[in-house]
Amino acid sequence: MENFTRFWNNPEHWPSGKVPEEGESPHILPGWNMVFNMKESPVYKLVRVNGNLTFDNFTDTHLRVKHLFIRAGQLHIGSEEYPYEKNAKITLYGEKNMETIVYDNAIEAGNKLIANVNVMKMFGK
Repeated sequence: MENFTRFWNNPEHWPSGKVPEEGESPHILPGWNMVFNMKESPVYKLVRVNGNLTFDNFTDTHLRVKHLFIRAGQLHIGSEEYPYEKNAKITLYGEKNMETIVYDNAIEAGNKLIANVNVMKMFGK
């Protein structure tokens, strides 16, 4: 586990040295503590969460994605002790006839999908 927090909008916190762009598939790696702090993201193809992804509690945020896969990691928006104070939105995009995507060997899905096989918790005001 890393001993620092990564911020989504900081290019230095991504292996590529740039913030993920439209159509890309950001991957939150195991051991990462990533804070999603964008007012509005571009539309990503697939966001794969194998580390920790937390929504910034000080900013209205909007994650736009075709597929969100919480695999070995965790997605947190607020907590029981500190409910989310701002507005958090996840918008799923896709067309009815879009090809399916294979998340893992055993998970195949269509479009506009959140696949959670680990932990996803949301607490709001």
